[in-house]
Amino acid sequence: MSKCIVSNPLHLDEFAYVTQMEAEIIRWTANLYHGDPQTTCGIVTSGGTESIILSMLSYREQARAERGVTKPNIVMSETAHAAFEKAGFYLNIEIRKAKLNNDLTLNL
Repeated sequence: MSKCIVSNPLHLDEFAYVTQMEAEIIRWTANLYHGDPQTTCGIVTSGGTESIILSMLSYREQARAERGVTKPNIVMSETAHAAFEKAGFYLNIEIRKAKLNNDLTLNL
């Protein structure tokens, strides 16, 4: 740790290869899913919680832009990852939990 603690890949001027690597990963993924080079974009995240929060932000903004949703909500299992609740709190998205039956199906 003592050898690496002074480095931070978020300093893009010192770690330009990280930016290049992220751009390549995003382009490869966009190509894999036939994304339009002019309109397709992406982001590389560092963990599950960050990925969940950013995806909920994206869906919230898409719903607002395309359907005029002003009070978004998400319906999820009571066993869903805690990051969904965290994202709901941070992004003002209502969380609705569905309970599980004994056979692990949702009780809707």
